[in-house]
Amino acid sequence: MPSTNTEDLRRKFLVVQQQRSAPPNLVSDTLAQQQQQQQQQQQQQQHLHTMMTTTPMVMGANGEPERTYVFPGTHQVGNTVAGSMSGGPGIPGVAIISSGNSTLNPAGPSRGGHARSVSHGGGAIVAVGAGGRPIKSAMKGHQRAFSQGQITDSPPGSGAPAGRGHSRVGSKTDFILPPGHKDEPVREREFGPSAPSSATSGRGHSRQASRSESIYTLRRTEAPPWWKRISLCNYNTNDKFEERSYRMVVPNHTVPPKTPKREHPNGQFVGNKIRTTKYTLLSFIPKNLLEQFHRVANLYFIFIVLLNWVPAINAFGKEVAMIPVIFVLGVTAVKDLFEDRRRRASDKRINNTTCRVYDGETERYKKTKWQDLRVGDIVHLSNNETVPADILLLRTSDPHGVCYIDTCDLDGETNLKRREVVRGFTEMQNIFVPSKFTSFVEADAPTTKLYRFHGALIHPTGERVPISTECLLLRESRLKNTDYIEGIVVYAGHETKSMLNNSGPRYKRSQVEQQMNIDVIWCVIILLILCVVGAIGCTMWLGSFVNFPVPYLPFDVNAALEGMLTFWTYIIILQVMIPLSLYVTIELCKILQVYHIHNNIDLYDADTNKQTECRAMNITEELGQIQHIFSDKTGTLTENKMIFRRCVVNGADYNHPPSELEKLYAKPGAPAPPLLPNESLHDDMQQLVGVGVGAYLTPNAQCIQEFLVVLAICNTVIVSAAPHRDLMNASGIIELQQSATSPTTVGPSPSTLKHVRPRRNLVSTTTTTTTATTIMNGTPQPGAGVLADRYSLLPESRSVTPSPPPNLLFAMPAQSHQPTLSPISSSPESTPGSESPSPPMKNKALSNSISPTGRAKAVINSKITSIATFLNAKTHGKRMKINQTKTQTIYRTADGRPLYEAESPDELALVNAAYSYDCCLLNRSPNHILVGMPTAGATVEYEILKILPFDSSRKCMSIVVRQTGTQEIILYTKGADSSIMPVLAPCPHNSPECLLREQTQQQLDRYAREGLRILVMAKRTLNASDYTDWWAHHQDIEMSHENRERRLRDSFAKLESNLTLLGATGIEDRLQDGVPETIASLIAAGISIWVLTGDKPETAINIAYSAKLFTQQMELIKLTARSRDAAETAINFYLTEMKNAKATNSVGYCLTPRSKPRALVVDGKTLTFILDPKSKLVPTFLKLAKACSSVLCCRSTPLQKAYLVKVVKEELNLRTLAIGDGANDVSMIQMADVGVGISGQEGMQAVMAADFTLSRFRYLERLLLSHGYWCYDRLARMILYFFYKNAAFVFLIFWYQLYCGFSGSVMMDQMYLMLYNLLFTSLPPLAIGVYDNRVPEDLLLKNPYLYKNGRLGVVYRPHDFWLILLDSLYQSLVIFFVALCAYAESDVGIWEFGTTITASCLFANLVHCAIEIRSWTVLHVISIVISLGSFYLFSIVYNSMCVNCFGLPSTYWVIFKCFASAVHWLVILLSTVVAVLPRLVLTTVRTSMCPDDSTKVILNSKRERTRESPIMGLRIRL
Repeated sequence: MPSTNTEDLRRKFLVVQQQRSAPPNLVSDTLAQQQQQQQQQQQQQQHLHTMMTTTPMVMGANGEPERTYVFPGTHQVGNTVAGSMSGGPGIPGVAIISSGNSTLNPAGPSRGGHARSVSHGGGAIVAVGAGGRPIKSAMKGHQRAFSQGQITDSPPGSGAPAGRGHSRVGSKTDFILPPGHKDEPVREREFGPSAPSSATSGRGHSRQASRSESIYTLRRTEAPPWWKRISLCNYNTNDKFEERSYRMVVPNHTVPPKTPKREHPNGQFVGNKIRTTKYTLLSFIPKNLLEQFHRVANLYFIFIVLLNWVPAINAFGKEVAMIPVIFVLGVTAVKDLFEDRRRRASDKRINNTTCRVYDGETERYKKTKWQDLRVGDIVHLSNNETVPADILLLRTSDPHGVCYIDTCDLDGETNLKRREVVRGFTEMQNIFVPSKFTSFVEADAPTTKLYRFHGALIHPTGERVPISTECLLLRESRLKNTDYIEGIVVYAGHETKSMLNNSGPRYKRSQVEQQMNIDVIWCVIILLILCVVGAIGCTMWLGSFVNFPVPYLPFDVNAALEGMLTFWTYIIILQVMIPLSLYVTIELCKILQVYHIHNNIDLYDADTNKQTECRAMNITEELGQIQHIFSDKTGTLTENKMIFRRCVVNGADYNHPPSELEKLYAKPGAPAPPLLPNESLHDDMQQLVGVGVGAYLTPNAQCIQEFLVVLAICNTVIVSAAPHRDLMNASGIIELQQSATSPTTVGPSPSTLKHVRPRRNLVSTTTTTTTATTIMNGTPQPGAGVLADRYSLLPESRSVTPSPPPNLLFAMPAQSHQPTLSPISSSPESTPGSESPSPPMKNKALSNSISPTGRAKAVINSKITSIATFLNAKTHGKRMKINQTKTQTIYRTADGRPLYEAESPDELALVNAAYSYDCCLLNRSPNHILVGMPTAGATVEYEILKILPFDSSRKCMSIVVRQTGTQEIILYTKGADSSIMPVLAPCPHNSPECLLREQTQQQLDRYAREGLRILVMAKRTLNASDYTDWWAHHQDIEMSHENRERRLRDSFAKLESNLTLLGATGIEDRLQDGVPETIASLIAAGISIWVLTGDKPETAINIAYSAKLFTQQMELIKLTARSRDAAETAINFYLTEMKNAKATNSVGYCLTPRSKPRALVVDGKTLTFILDPKSKLVPTFLKLAKACSSVLCCRSTPLQKAYLVKVVKEELNLRTLAIGDGANDVSMIQMADVGVGISGQEGMQAVMAADFTLSRFRYLERLLLSHGYWCYDRLARMILYFFYKNAAFVFLIFWYQLYCGFSGSVMMDQMYLMLYNLLFTSLPPLAIGVYDNRVPEDLLLKNPYLYKNGRLGVVYRPHDFWLILLDSLYQSLVIFFVALCAYAESDVGIWEFGTTITASCLFANLVHCAIEIRSWTVLHVISIVISLGSFYLFSIVYNSMCVNCFGLPSTYWVIFKCFASAVHWLVILLSTVVAVLPRLVLTTVRTSMCPDDSTKVILNSKRERTRESPIMGLRIRL
């Protein structure tokens, strides 16, 4: 039980927290209390200013100010131990030294263990006694801090002795503890910075909860093994080896400039230079060879080469035997080098990007390349600049310490994420100076979790401030809607979260490749059989000569030994059986296939300027074998461009039909079109009761206007203050503006808006430009349009280039230069009549030529002015915001709308809808919202008390606000109808409120049937005291760690209850062009399509009908179970019904027509029960799904999507394709055999995880039905042809062994044997695999059912391999024995005989290739001509020039003797005809008697073209 002191501290803490962070004026205070609070705030500001600016400086011997350097660790300077300095409490685990002649002497190792801090705690880890010596508890055992609490050993006399063992403040998760471990009572978490300990620890461990996710194990105290010591660069044998799970970052400007890297406190961290290449100049050859040797075929041929060097086995010349391996390895290496070269160019471009880094010596920012950035550097970034490393945010241009980043390139989410400066730095935004920042950053070790970051900022006073993800800017994110920020680098280079998540391309194996590998194994088995037969034959032939010597061998031989050696000789001479060059040919073939896909003009989208990309080159043939498609809905089938269509308020429905104006905004990338108001709604919202001055709005009109207010403020939409200006240029130099003051970017009054935006002329507006309207005293001034060259300043850095506002991207005129950084504009909170506070660096840059004394005075004066301005702004903030005499600049599009930046298209549609009815969101800050109301041009300011963010479990978002000038606190909520309707306040059955809800529900059902996305708006008026109690309890939950997420949801649900219904909206997400036709074609191709979406069933079903996934002829089956048993009963019922219907139809007694096709609809809750492994419902569910034509899964989560893909792929053994466009589709895309990403509106995460990238869903039809068909058909026929020609060639060599005593001799020249596959027959297979069209593209698209050719795998089946081997066996017998019979009883030489057989085999192979070719082109003819030409050209050169080359037997002039021999040509002609004739006859008969579908389509197409007259369209044939 907690002690009394703990309970008192808890109550005091809650009171202090309520005073600090509760919304002001929740409870009325007296005037004296308000004055006292203002005095306390002023004293705190003065104390902060004094602490930042009046740091005492010690002068060195040379008169220069002596710097203070701070290093992590426990160090001893002289006789003083860090942590016991007289100046106050020291930094935990940190030594502070001067830059004089002092030396650093590491303190001796702790006597009992380690002292370590890994957390957000607030106290010293190494406890120090009064005499400067560590107290006893620090000497015994280990002490670790893993939390946000304070960890200090009990001081003497506290009554809390520490025993031996481990004292640990540890983890959120369950720990694996040593045997015999005993937990002592756990002390409660203190809430004060120095609360006394209330628990006594005995022997063992003391644990306390924190955010750590590790498993507790005892720490190693012994040194690591020698091999680890060698691998560690900075290992110190004096220190105990410890793998730290945290890092301590020191600001680099506090370290002496010339400090060696080994002695630098940040020296052990990696730099910011990245390298995504595989190879370097030195490692390319060994590393590439090592990678290629992972392929078994390459190892086999290396073994053959080495075997050929054995003298007793030597079958070929040593140099000749190396030709195939060198060729294959060389081609593959060149391909890898080319791919790596592109990665190197990309790395070079990124590393040479520049940013601005603070230089402590010159005390100014300097332009620095990204690769030179280091951990501990302070970086200055401007609007739209890419973040170069993971940076802890310290300062922003916003007075509230807030900035916004776009993480689209990182996680695929296009919404702007809010980041805040470290707690305590908000009040120092205007007085922050980098040189005065000496705090340390204690952070987690690098991890792949994008949104997990914990640590602490340790100030010189010893104070520890917790830091989290909200303070961290991740590398590759982009700064948005913020003039500038400054922060310190925490992770750099390959330790950043983005680089740790960059896993690179994945290797997938296609079905064809797997089948090919099986057939290669069969080739190895056949090779071994041939070798064994040859070895046995050699042994038997030699063994037959017992009584007389062996002919041609003038020495005695051992038959068994010779047989064994002959086995290895056969391995060498028959090596062609293993198709080594097949792998190279396949890789080249796939590269060319990808090239044609990438450059297909029919797959190019001119609207988005994007083309199809292939990110996985080794699965192109899988596109032709897809059996199952899983598709997302939003953004994949639909546009993800939300258009406000309908709304219901007070039970009345208001329609907003499509207008002509929407066609002007139909282009992809265009902003949402302006909404034409509904006249009925416009009139109802302005109905008044009474006449004259006393008139007021009717209750219905008030409800409508409040409904519009919810649309405008219950969101995270930001009013863009573009263009954002930064006075610091790319080189770090401050450039002054010519005018002394800069306009303030805030919203105008509603009366001004009516003059600014002409609503009635919206339809005639066709141009889209950005205009700046200057408003003086409420009157609009004709401001100049934003110049196209406003970004022409400072073209020296690519990284600081601002982009045009998002709403204008699609229509910005092309510029002849690349826009760059623009100056800073003042913040919205600036004083109207005074000069806005200048950044501190501005004064430093201008004072470089001034004396040190003058520079110091200028700095002090600027600080005083900054503080005065800051305090004045704090005191009169509200008055400034509603001051109507200030200058206002509003940047708008041509139709007058402000530039809104929203998290999602839904929110943008709602805000634009409210704007169309004069309820305009003018400005949003972290604490206030300014809204222009439609009544009498009023401007209303709301104070934001709390935002309850959206999450997928609650499916809603809420905001707690209070209108300025009132004490009424209101909660506004918007969310899904399934979340809002159940939590409405109870009402009597027949009350008006109940009838209103029924009317609204009817409209919602109608919206769902129309396929609209539904959002319900509600409110709740809160009592100030009730909200204060809830807020205090919620703050306690936010600081806790036990079940934090669940408790937060429960806390939100407590506030989001007893709501009052305001209305609902219906937003249209239109289908993309060509989606219904594409889905119909894919279904006609025999592909099963499942759509997985998070929408409600009614909306998804309507979209399914519109997309032709469902048809009116289908029988709809809905599975909506709420328990496991109910799901099982429903599935079995439908299966039984289908079985009975099938039996009835088969018997024939039923007079009704054949049963309709079925469509299945499953919701998310039912999927939860079905996919649970314990339920064992997956097989029956898949059986039901297989019986349905299409399946629609609603309310499904990303994990459910991925699991569905997994079970279909594994249980049904189907080849799957997943297509999506958002980050929630990544798991599904990665799980499928082929992943396709749509480069749409939801970022690049799906694209980066996909194998193929499309710009539109409609291109999937051509990608699969055309390119997929071709890739599979070409590759399959090419592989079979490769096996055929290799086997035929090997069998020829084997038949010759029957006539040479199985001696391993060959009748053809060894150069022919080596070059036959590599040169003479290499191009025809490539021509088949890349350019052979079995069916033209137009016929494939007109006849989708032809896709079953690849879907069923009919081209390359397991038995096709054996048929090909039989064909090669027959052809080899014909070729060999025709030549043998022709040259029988003649004196022909062995080389002439072998040349004739080689030429005959080459001709037969090429004729066979000609039969396989389906579409003759110039490339096919050239490939065959080159093959023949290369053979005879090489033979002529080789036989005429090489008398004795490479140590091979001489074949000089043999080819010329063959040319002069008539027998040679007759043998070639006869053997070729006889060998190929059976295949030709079989192909002809099959095409004529039983043609396949492809042949039928081609023949029908030819008949149709023949019937057409070339002139009149009619031809009469007799």
